[in-house]
Amino acid sequence: MPTHTINTFYNSTQMEADRLGQHVFQLEKARTQEIILRYLKPSMTIADIGGATGAYSFWLHEMGHRVHLLDAAEFHVEAATKISITENKPLASISLGDARELPYDDEQFDLVLLFGPLYHLQEKEDRIKAIAQSNRVLKKNGVLLAATITRYASLFDGFWQGFIDDPAFESILKGDLEDGNHYNPVNHPMYFTDAHFHTQKEIEEEFTAAGFSAFEIKAIEGFGWLVPDFAARWNNKEQKEQMLVYIRQSENDPILIGISAHVMTIAKKS
Repeated sequence: MPTHTINTFYNSTQMEADRLGQHVFQLEKARTQEIILRYLKPSMTIADIGGATGAYSFWLHEMGHRVHLLDAAEFHVEAATKISITENKPLASISLGDARELPYDDEQFDLVLLFGPLYHLQEKEDRIKAIAQSNRVLKKNGVLLAATITRYASLFDGFWQGFIDDPAFESILKGDLEDGNHYNPVNHPMYFTDAHFHTQKEIEEEFTAAGFSAFEIKAIEGFGWLVPDFAARWNNKEQKEQMLVYIRQSENDPILIGISAHVMTIAKKS
């Protein structure tokens, strides 16, 4: 993983400080929370690996869970630490670290969130290591929730936002579709940073190689992130719920999984 490039991107853009409160990212947050809630039990010990500035960590802490946040970007760790202190939300720990080598004991956690590392590790071997490390620190019957970005994210985003009219972006897109590895040589802040965009087949291969035999894949946003006039619909209570109903109904459909910007893999440690 080209850690310096990724750290430079997040440290300079500071995008994770408020990203989940903006536009279609609100749908990502709401749907991710919905899925997390399905696997919560009282007073769990949870690892939030790649947890950025703690959007999910602090939410889970407020519900009474013991949460350990770990991230590879200095800005994220510093921001989460500041929030923890100033808002009196003491997490169990906030650490700078690497998903491929977790500083936790075997079978320490009831639930592990892996929201970020799998789409910043461009080498398959590294992604398998990260999944295997999450498996190691999970208790028996514990659950791993892991987010990936769909192989076609740049294709949809390029036409949806008009980036495709930039030859530099089209070159990036061609690379994405070829092998899933996303690079941003022009350093355009809207073109993301070094990443890997998964196919469903890759997800299955990597989780199997990491030792999981029981897992399922679900669309997070589904079609919702491509809905015209998203903001107006999201801010209308009835229309928002109508959209969420159909996203939930279609979350298991392989076609909708392929369309979704983010995909959730739910794996149980046997």
